[in-house]
Amino acid sequence: MIAVGALFLAACDRFPSDPEHSLDEIRARSTIRVGAAADVPPEASSLLRMLETATGAQARRTSGPVEPLLQAVENGDLDLVIAPFRADTPVSTTNALSPPIRTDGKGKNAIEWRAAMRNGENRWISLVEIKARQVAGNTK
Repeated sequence: MIAVGALFLAACDRFPSDPEHSLDEIRARSTIRVGAAADVPPEASSLLRMLETATGAQARRTSGPVEPLLQAVENGDLDLVIAPFRADTPVSTTNALSPPIRTDGKGKNAIEWRAAMRNGENRWISLVEIKARQVAGNTK
């Protein structure tokens, strides 16, 4: 029993994991590669500052249309995209989305500003989600 428990604990050393090592690479290169629309709300800047502090990396922003930026996240060329999404966006099937850091409007017309990340990079996703919740909590 003890041996089996030790095996389980050893296997959980890096849980959650990043199969593509996103968080480790961000820390190693000291850069968070961020894609965003030209204008982002102040909450996005707060999120990036929190991520910079947590990783020891500096955010380097690329601006452009959302679709190519999301594709760059999927391909591993960007670490994060900050953009406005509708609550029912199909993007959530191809990218991991953070909780909203800001919501403009109400009901079906509500636009939620979120961070999109590469699916499966769970350590990175967890960190971004925690910081996004903190940003959202500070704006209420």
